[in-house]
Amino acid sequence: MNDSELLKSLPRVAAPAAFEDLVRARLQARLRDLPGRRRARVFRWATAGTAAGLMALFAGLNMFVLRGPESHALSASRAEIVPLNEPVDYRHEVRTASYEPGTIYILEQVSDASHTLFKY
Repeated sequence: MNDSELLKSLPRVAAPAAFEDLVRARLQARLRDLPGRRRARVFRWATAGTAAGLMALFAGLNMFVLRGPESHALSASRAEIVPLNEPVDYRHEVRTASYEPGTIYILEQVSDASHTLFKY
Protein backbone atom coordinates (compact mmCIF):
# COMPACT_ATOMS: atom_id res chain seq x y z
CA MET A 1 0.00 0.00 0.00
CA ASN A 2 1.04 3.51 -0.72
CA ASP A 3 1.51 6.04 2.13
CA SER A 4 -1.00 8.46 0.64
CA GLU A 5 -3.62 5.69 0.47
CA LEU A 6 -3.03 4.90 4.14
CA LEU A 7 -3.50 8.56 5.08
CA LYS A 8 -6.68 8.80 3.03
CA SER A 9 -8.12 5.73 4.72
CA LEU A 10 -7.72 7.19 8.22
CA PRO A 11 -10.77 8.98 9.68
CA ARG A 12 -10.64 12.79 9.94
CA VAL A 13 -10.22 14.19 13.44
CA ALA A 14 -11.12 17.74 14.51
CA ALA A 15 -9.18 19.74 17.07
CA PRO A 16 -10.75 20.13 20.52
CA ALA A 17 -12.78 23.23 21.24
CA ALA A 18 -10.67 26.34 22.09
CA PHE A 19 -7.47 24.48 21.15
CA GLU A 20 -6.13 27.44 19.23
CA ASP A 21 -6.72 29.87 22.10
CA LEU A 22 -5.01 27.55 24.60
CA VAL A 23 -1.93 27.20 22.38
CA ARG A 24 -1.66 30.98 21.94
CA ALA A 25 -2.04 31.58 25.67
CA ARG A 26 0.68 29.04 26.51
CA LEU A 27 3.04 30.52 23.92
CA GLN A 28 2.54 34.02 25.31
CA ALA A 29 3.18 32.77 28.83
CA ARG A 30 6.40 31.07 27.71
CA LEU A 31 7.62 34.15 25.89
CA ARG A 32 6.88 36.33 28.90
CA ASP A 33 8.82 34.07 31.24
CA LEU A 34 11.96 33.60 29.13
CA PRO A 35 15.02 34.76 31.11
CA GLY A 36 16.87 35.86 27.97
CA ARG A 37 13.99 38.13 27.01
CA ARG A 38 14.00 39.78 30.42
CA ARG A 39 17.78 40.24 30.25
CA ALA A 40 17.50 41.77 26.78
CA ARG A 41 14.88 44.24 28.00
CA VAL A 42 17.05 45.26 30.98
CA PHE A 43 20.09 45.57 28.71
CA ARG A 44 18.19 47.85 26.30
CA TRP A 45 17.05 50.14 29.11
CA ALA A 46 20.53 50.21 30.65
CA THR A 47 22.12 51.05 27.30
CA ALA A 48 19.62 53.82 26.64
CA GLY A 49 20.11 55.24 30.14
CA THR A 50 23.89 55.14 29.79
CA ALA A 51 23.75 56.92 26.44
CA ALA A 52 21.43 59.60 27.83
CA GLY A 53 23.68 60.08 30.84
CA LEU A 54 26.79 60.44 28.68
CA MET A 55 25.06 62.98 26.45
CA ALA A 56 23.99 64.99 29.50
CA LEU A 57 27.52 64.80 30.88
CA PHE A 58 29.07 66.04 27.62
CA ALA A 59 26.49 68.83 27.34
CA GLY A 60 27.20 69.93 30.91
CA LEU A 61 30.95 69.85 30.36
CA ASN A 62 30.57 71.85 27.17
CA MET A 63 28.34 74.48 28.74
CA PHE A 64 30.02 74.97 32.10
CA VAL A 65 33.63 73.76 31.92
CA LEU A 66 34.93 74.00 28.37
CA ARG A 67 33.27 77.26 27.34
CA GLY A 68 33.30 79.10 30.65
CA PRO A 69 33.88 82.85 30.51
CA GLU A 70 35.33 84.20 27.27
CA SER A 71 38.95 83.15 27.06
CA HIS A 72 41.77 85.70 27.24
CA ALA A 73 43.27 84.60 23.92
CA LEU A 74 40.11 85.59 22.05
CA SER A 75 39.77 89.00 23.69
CA ALA A 76 43.44 89.84 23.01
CA SER A 77 43.21 89.01 19.31
CA ARG A 78 40.02 90.96 18.52
CA ALA A 79 42.05 93.53 16.56
CA GLU A 80 43.34 90.79 14.24
CA ILE A 81 39.90 89.45 13.23
CA VAL A 82 39.37 89.61 9.48
CA PRO A 83 35.79 89.28 8.22
CA LEU A 84 35.33 86.36 5.84
CA ASN A 85 32.18 87.62 4.16
CA GLU A 86 32.17 90.52 1.75
CA PRO A 87 29.23 92.41 0.29
CA VAL A 88 28.16 91.52 -3.24
CA ASP A 89 26.26 93.95 -5.45
CA TYR A 90 23.77 92.21 -7.75
CA ARG A 91 22.12 95.38 -9.06
CA HIS A 92 24.10 95.32 -12.32
CA GLU A 93 23.08 91.71 -13.07
CA VAL A 94 19.41 92.45 -12.42
CA ARG A 95 19.47 95.48 -14.71
CA THR A 96 21.08 93.59 -17.60
CA ALA A 97 18.66 90.71 -17.21
CA SER A 98 15.64 93.00 -17.50
CA TYR A 99 16.71 94.27 -20.97
CA GLU A 100 17.01 90.77 -22.43
CA PRO A 101 14.02 89.29 -24.27
CA GLY A 102 11.88 86.87 -22.33
CA THR A 103 12.91 83.22 -22.58
CA ILE A 104 10.43 80.36 -22.88
CA TYR A 105 11.52 76.93 -21.69
CA ILE A 106 9.74 73.87 -23.03
CA LEU A 107 10.10 70.94 -20.67
CA GLU A 108 9.33 67.45 -21.87
CA GLN A 109 10.16 63.97 -20.73
CA VAL A 110 13.39 62.58 -22.13
CA SER A 111 13.89 58.85 -22.20
CA ASP A 112 15.64 56.28 -24.34
CA ALA A 113 12.54 54.15 -24.87
CA SER A 114 9.59 56.10 -26.20
CA HIS A 115 6.14 54.56 -26.65
CA THR A 116 4.93 57.38 -28.88
CA LEU A 117 6.51 59.13 -31.79
CA PHE A 118 7.15 62.83 -31.36
CA LYS A 119 6.35 65.12 -34.27
CA TYR A 120 7.67 68.65 -34.40
